[in-house]
Amino acid sequence: MGYICPTCGKEFDIEAKIQKHFLQCWKEQHPYHKSKDAPRSEDVVTREVDDDIMNFFNSFSEVK
Repeated sequence: MGYICPTCGKEFDIEAKIQKHFLQCWKEQHPYHKSKDAPRSEDVVTREVDDDIMNFFNSFSEVK
């Protein structure tokens, strides 16, 4: 059983050899290909605050 590079058609007897060959071969055949960033969702930051901490800061607004 052999492995054939879909880009250049070269045949390999071991899967590891075609794995090593494939990316370099594809880049040689498509030198001007520009990849784009993968889509991502908006960064969401959530924070939880202990009630004791909120009470501490709220106590400053009560003092005048």
